[in-house]
Amino acid sequence: MKTPVHVATAARPAGDGSFAIAAVLRWDGPRSPRVATRRLRRQDQIPPVYRALLFGLWEARRLGARSIVLATDDADAVAVLSGTASPPAGAVVACLQIRALLYAFETAEISWLAPARNQEAIFAAEAATHCRRPAYSDLPLWAAAS
Repeated sequence: MKTPVHVATAARPAGDGSFAIAAVLRWDGPRSPRVATRRLRRQDQIPPVYRALLFGLWEARRLGARSIVLATDDADAVAVLSGTASPPAGAVVACLQIRALLYAFETAEISWLAPARNQEAIFAAEAATHCRRPAYSDLPLWAAAS
């Protein structure tokens, strides 16, 4: 894809200690945006905003994007990835992974997106917080062990 992919990311906490991340990938032109969400358990100290940025980068890479404009509504994360601030204690490895993935694209930039303009990613992340994993009783009968 020659045109840059605009990736907006958001992370929102769920009530049970987990969190949801969302990435909205938008191309210039008539193509409709792609919304990808994932709900993750909080098992480590990596802040969810960095997980959302990694998720957005991997989705864009998986779709074959060559140029990317990565945006988030967290100004601290943009400052850290731009090199003007030091990363939080638990986010050093995630920051290094994000920077390495940014080098995988021909052109890449990261920017801050006001929450009012990032509503699509925020709504997708909030909707994913309300999704629940299916219990074993919700699975179809053919999936049950005999």
